[in-house]
Amino acid sequence: MSTTWIIIICVFAGILLLLALLAIANFSYDKFLNVYQKYDNIQINSRFSIIDYVNYLNNKYFNGKIRIVKIDKLAGDAYSSQTLFLSTNTLSKNSIASFTIVSHELGHAMQDKEGNKLKKLHKLKKIIRLLGFFMLPFLLAGALVLILNISLLILGIILLSLGVLTFLFALFIKIMTISIEKDASNKAVSFLKEITDTKQVKKCKKFLKAALLTYWGDFLRAIFGWTGLSKKSKLFN
Repeated sequence: MSTTWIIIICVFAGILLLLALLAIANFSYDKFLNVYQKYDNIQINSRFSIIDYVNYLNNKYFNGKIRIVKIDKLAGDAYSSQTLFLSTNTLSKNSIASFTIVSHELGHAMQDKEGNKLKKLHKLKKIIRLLGFFMLPFLLAGALVLILNISLLILGIILLSLGVLTFLFALFIKIMTISIEKDASNKAVSFLKEITDTKQVKKCKKFLKAALLTYWGDFLRAIFGWTGLSKKSKLFN
């Protein structure tokens, strides 16, 4: 195979990869909403109601210490500091979506119980929010110094480096978030295996994969958002 064909194949493969990444960046959340709507209308095969399931896991793994707070925001379910925030929709349906959401959020509760992963992540997010105010000033100041006064080359490089390092740190935190979300999903699958059959656990896994893909989408938007090729992401969120 000639060098020309190798270059053409590499360029073509690169374009396909770029398009795939942009598709994840732009459409992962829409895909998740479609999956959510689908599995929110499929009843789970379990002896538990959703309320009984929440109480079952809470009592079995957390000695009943997890506080349940009802919220109105659809798909706004979350966990923080021994508190489970569950939407009215989640608590009102015995669906695959509801059971999977509860399992995932209690997966975070298990992370909290086993170590300080979540606490470290929350601290790092606070730090990056603060640093985020200085990223653009660092980059602009560094560029201006290099353009207007080449004798201050080292200062300009330092300022630019600080801006770039802040950006890379923000990306690192997003990767760390993805890892923690994946671990919570693995714990969720373990919970679900206790109360339903293998066929429905597979459906729960599909729901979790669609949810995890939204975090990858957020990561990719942080990279491509500046180019205008994708929607923008809150880099320091």
